Amino acid sequence: MRKVAVLALLLPLLASCMKDEYVDYTVVDEKIISEYLAARPEINAERDASGLYYEILEMGEGAPIGEDNTQDDKVTFSFTSETIDGVSFYDNEKNHTSNLSTLPYSFQIGLSQINKEGEITLYSPSLLCRDAYGYIYGKENTVMIYHINVKKDQSEIDDAIISTYLAENQIEAVKDESGIYYEIIEEGDEEALPITSTSAVKVSYVGTFLDGGEEFDSGETLDQYGNYMAVTGFIEGWRTMLPMLKKGSKVVLYCPSQLAYGSNDQYDTTTGKITMEGNSILVFDMHVLDVH
Repeated sequence: MRKVAVLALLLPLLASCMKDEYVDYTVVDEKIISEYLAARPEINAERDASGLYYEILEMGEGAPIGEDNTQDDKVTFSFTSETIDGVSFYDNEKNHTSNLSTLPYSFQIGLSQINKEGEITLYSPSLLCRDAYGYIYGKENTVMIYHINVKKDQSEIDDAIISTYLAENQIEAVKDESGIYYEIIEEGDEEALPITSTSAVKVSYVGTFLDGGEEFDSGETLDQYGNYMAVTGFIEGWRTMLPMLKKGSKVVLYCPSQLAYGSNDQYDTTTGKITMEGNSILVFDMHVLDVH
């Protein structure tokens, strides 16, 4: 069974626990979880040294998670959560993609017990419901239950969707090793200044969703003062695509979600309405007008 470096994860939590003069939540939560599981013998949960209890529902046929301590695994998963007394806290089963180290400590420990495409339920002491930034994935000072379903990587999911779309629409696009697909419409001026990571560019573009074709944005890449925008300020898909182009180039870019805006929904800052759902695959019609 795989292990993670629990001590390193828990040091900040132990420090905060020592400041609490009134309640030792480590003891309180252990009692709550053990009594909960004792009353439900059908749950086959194991206890980790950290105090986390977990039940592996499906080991998964994908790659091991957290096996190599020298790299920070990226994991695509959906989850629901509830307090141990049955109050639902999060019930949106959309896919999330995150580096393992950015997740709550309970997730880091629990997911390291299974493989990708696996499924696990965590019974988490309240101190393990936080991530390294202090954000609590649940109700404060409350034992949480997390039901986690690990998927194929979102990049694999997006690639299958894009390749199917291109085949069905008979579009001959090139796949870059980064995961973007692109179709060159016009090559541009071969003698023009090359686009690099330090360039500033003026690009005319129209952005649409691959799913449904609805336009979500259009315009030119100019800041509020009319200056060209730096390549470094764009989404990763654009930063990958632009150095392949020249002034005058026209291209259609098919951008996987993780090279665009990722798993998080995007909101209108004025109305608060969702303008782009997480995991959206985007299509950009791009025309490079000028390069500085």
